[in-house]
Amino acid sequence: MNGKVFNNLIVIENGKLNTYLLDNRDIWEVGRISGDSRPDIPCHLGTVSRKHGRFESMDGIWFYLDNNGKNGTVYNNRHIAPGRNGRIKPVMLSDGDVLIFGGGEQAAINSKTVWAMFSTRYYSSNWSVVETKCEGALIITDGSHVTRCENPVKGMVIEQEHGLAIYMGDITYLLGDARIA
Repeated sequence: MNGKVFNNLIVIENGKLNTYLLDNRDIWEVGRISGDSRPDIPCHLGTVSRKHGRFESMDGIWFYLDNNGKNGTVYNNRHIAPGRNGRIKPVMLSDGDVLIFGGGEQAAINSKTVWAMFSTRYYSSNWSVVETKCEGALIITDGSHVTRCENPVKGMVIEQEHGLAIYMGDITYLLGDARIA
């Protein structure tokens, strides 16, 4: 991909992938679209609150601030709990961090949750989607590297020098030269 740092958020909801270049502004609200609520990162599922949380750049470092809604957010397989006295506590983001919006305290990825990944690499919008019929192992190649993943789990990210794959069970999103072998 590219050596320059780009702060991106890749979001997958109901089989649709969107990429947001976070560096275009300092604050990005995430939430469910409703009458008067038009968040910057719109979600459509009822498990996501209207004002679910926000991504915010503080002195060039990106954080996620969860608004402690009913169905919560899972960050790298851990539920984000409110701070002292219910306060919002920022979570500092690093390349490859995964968030699941609307899944309660579980990290389950299903049709009622929104999957997102923070990344510092540039990703074009030229993603392809392939049906995945994985029988025990998923093999991804970018032409020069081969990665074999035994018993892959939904939300698994396989990054290679010239490509990226996001396995979501029945489908896999591919970018660059990544393809299923």
